[in-house]
Amino acid sequence: MAKIEKGRPLPSHTKLKYDECHAKILLEKFFPEVYNDLQISDRPDLRDVVNSVGVEVTSAIPQGEQEALAIACTIPYLRKEERERKITHLKAKGYDYGKYVLSHPPRGYAWTGSDYPDIEITFCKDFLSAVKAKIKKLNSGKYAPLSRYDLLVLSEIDIEDWMPEKLLEKLISYKTEELNYSYIYLLALNGLFRFDIISREWCVRGTQADMFGLSWMARQMVEDGETDDKTQ
Repeated sequence: MAKIEKGRPLPSHTKLKYDECHAKILLEKFFPEVYNDLQISDRPDLRDVVNSVGVEVTSAIPQGEQEALAIACTIPYLRKEERERKITHLKAKGYDYGKYVLSHPPRGYAWTGSDYPDIEITFCKDFLSAVKAKIKKLNSGKYAPLSRYDLLVLSEIDIEDWMPEKLLEKLISYKTEELNYSYIYLLALNGLFRFDIISREWCVRGTQADMFGLSWMARQMVEDGETDDKTQ
């Protein structure tokens, strides 16, 4: 059993994965007309057994960025010398650490002409790559047979106004396999985006203010999952 210390970062291995708990809470809060009783499962990660719907959860956060975020979470609990060493390490990688925030290296893209660039050359490329990888895995024959599969992708990107329509077009073009995701969600810094691949529509719900407290709820689910008797 993983040892969870109150007020400290979660251990790397727990019975319930934090990202999956967070995804369940997000979907049930912002899309209650679609999800109301998602259960933590495997292949896919979340399941609505009654309606035969599965949701796979993945991350589009680059490995280096995930490592930087993990380091930043531990810094407040380190001794002064080790804390300063970790902060120096983050700065060398382009990150600016503050007590309550970690500033990322600048993200950018460039293009010439009046038209918008190919969405795959922007910082959305990691999201699109994650979707393609998950479509391939969905068709590997290792997933439970269900009536519908959806996908939620976690990220640390800010979606610009022109991007959702271009992302939708790109995601629709990926629909070439026998099995495909019907709804593809992107949790960005400025909202939870849903791309409806069947109806060819997109929408966004939730702001940072709306999401306040949801990460705490996800953590509580993880903590509760470490014991079979949640009343103890």
